[in-house]
Parts: sequence; structure tokens; C-alpha cells
Amino acid sequence: IRFEIAPATYLLIWTTTPWTLPGNVAVAVNPKIVYVKAQVGNEIFVLAKERAAVLGEDYKIIEEFKGEKLIGVKYKPPFEFIKPTKPSWFVVPANFVSTEDGTGLVHIAPAFGEDDMAVAKKNDLPVIMNVDEEGKFKPEVKNWQGMWVKDADPLIIEDLKNRNLLFKEELYE
Repeated sequence: IRFEIAPATYLLIWTTTPWTLPGNVAVAVNPKIVYVKAQVGNEIFVLAKERAAVLGEDYKIIEEFKGEKLIGVKYKPPFEFIKPTKPSWFVVPANFVSTEDGTGLVHIAPAFGEDDMAVAKKNDLPVIMNVDEEGKFKPEVKNWQGMWVKDADPLIIEDLKNRNLLFKEELYE
């Protein structure tokens, strides 16, 4: 998923849980991992150097740097249904981020994960709870209000595709 940081420049985020994206408040990187800015056509993507193969074969690395350089970088989130109560939508450090799979950048939605909540507490991030006790999106999530989150996954993916925010979709088990 593309999180825009400048015109035609994106943080490339990997997630197995699209339904959590409306609750995004940050992106985590590992300060010690080497990241790259890689050009594909007229676009630039930021991701871990070890994971650059996800871009395909036609990319050009234009810069290399440690993850610590990304900390604090602001981005445009994929969804803004609920206005956060604290500063959000910027890159934070997290040592659990790895290059075993994904892109080396992790979307953070504190309401939906233990690691995410720990990162939120450490970085004073807001928690966006946009799902009710039945696992359905609250009315604020206008596009999918009242829908069970897993049923919304394909609709969220389609929405991202339509807005050119989806880089690639793969089945993952």
C-alpha cells in the first residue's frame, strides 16, 4: 500500500489485515535496517533494501540509508474517517520490524495489535477504535459502517486500487 510522503513518493507498506488500515496512526521502521528510495517509472518507493525485489525487476535504487533517517517523516494516510486526538501519521522506530517478509515498513493501528499498542504508548500516539464490540465498523467509517471487518477487506482493497494506493495484491497464508 502506498503512503504518500511527497508527490509521486511513497512509503511502501505491507499488511495482511486491510481492515485495520482505517485505524492507522503511524508507520514503524527499524532504525538499524538499510532502506532505499527506488524509482519505478515516474514513482519513488521507500522500503527495506533487502525487500526491494517486491518492486519487480524494473527499478533503480537512487538512495540508501538507515531506517533512523525516516523517523519523523510525515505521510498522507490511506483513510481519514476519524480525526486523531494526538499527532499521528508519521514514521516511528520499532525494533520488531524485520525484513523476513513484507517491505520493512509496518502500518501501526494500536487498537488492533499488541505490538502496535506498545509502539503507540512509547510514541504518544492516539488509538483509533473504529470497530464495535461485534467486530463491525462504527458509523464514522462511512464507506463500510455496520459491516463486519473481514467482509470489508475486499471492499477496502478495491477502494485502494481505485485510488491508486495499492501497489500489489497477493494471497498470503
